This record gives sequence, C-alpha cells and structure tokens, in this order.
Amino acid sequence: MGVNKEHKEKLILFESTHHSIKAERVLFDNDLDYRMAAVPPEISTDCGSAITVPAALDELKDLFEKNNILVKAVYEFKKENRKKEYKKIYSRD
Repeated sequence: MGVNKEHKEKLILFESTHHSIKAERVLFDNDLDYRMAAVPPEISTDCGSAITVPAALDELKDLFEKNNILVKAVYEFKKENRKKEYKKIYSRD
C-alpha cells in the first residue's frame, strides 16, 4: 500500500480502544503512514483515540474488514488558519 499524497488525510474513529490498537498494528504492518490522535471535541465529547492516515477510503475499509476491525466513522479534514474542518465520509450507523 504505502502513502499516496493524492489522498486527503482521513480521521478514523473506532468502536473501541481494542479496535484502534489493532488498526494501528495493521496499518504499520501494511507500511501505511499514520498517526494516533485524540477524538476532536468538534466530533465527539467522548474520550477516545482515533487514527489519521492519508489513504483511499475503499482501501481502508477493505483492510479493516479483512482484519475484523470495527470502524465507527471516517472523516476527511482540512486545516485552514489553525482550524480544522471535518466532513464525515463514512459511518457504520
């Protein structure tokens, strides 16, 4: 897989901490560039961890499905003047 600069960075929220930790290992094993992050308060007041990764949504969904990782939601985001704007592009609901 690898990093593709053409893909916007995604913020991925998981159903549980267990799934976010498992996702981190899977992303590492597949040579994807990622960062662990806190769930932004603009999205949820719940404490939790998320992962940011620049990859195609379909690739991520396939990878997580093959590894039984439950994704709660995926957001694209852009930074503008020290502020981030989030757009939900996938929801498990």
